[in-house]
Amino acid sequence: MHISKILLPRYFRYIGIALTLAGTVFSIIRFGYEIKPNFLETKVFVIYAAYLQTSEFRVITNNISEEICGITLILGLFFLAFSRFKAETDELMILRTKAFFYSFYTLTSFLLFCLLFIYGWGFLIVMTANIFLYLLVYNIWFYILFFRRSRPGTS
Repeated sequence: MHISKILLPRYFRYIGIALTLAGTVFSIIRFGYEIKPNFLETKVFVIYAAYLQTSEFRVITNNISEEICGITLILGLFFLAFSRFKAETDELMILRTKAFFYSFYTLTSFLLFCLLFIYGWGFLIVMTANIFLYLLVYNIWFYILFFRRSRPGTS
């Protein structure tokens, strides 16, 4: 089986772009401006939640703005990373593999740096960001390699 058969259909790239942009805008509004819209207060089922009190396997009231940001960003970046191009070639698969390794090396180095120099809540923020960073850094590396390859006079 050719590896491109396990990639998502091409139209997922456009959905990925839209979701990534929406997730970025929502995240800036939520975390940059610290806005939590009241209409997003809703009852949700939790397996485990620890705020002022610990809740396990029950329904609580929560503002789901953070979850919306996370879901849109993760899905958007995932769709961008794993949707096929119009002409999926072996060269593109090599670029995908290189981007995977470069992103893994980059983020492992970043995580080691953070383990050595960042403590407390700051490290918790880094670990939370790591949820998105693998897909984000993979996409950055892939498109750097892709556009560098498509420029004349580069290898």
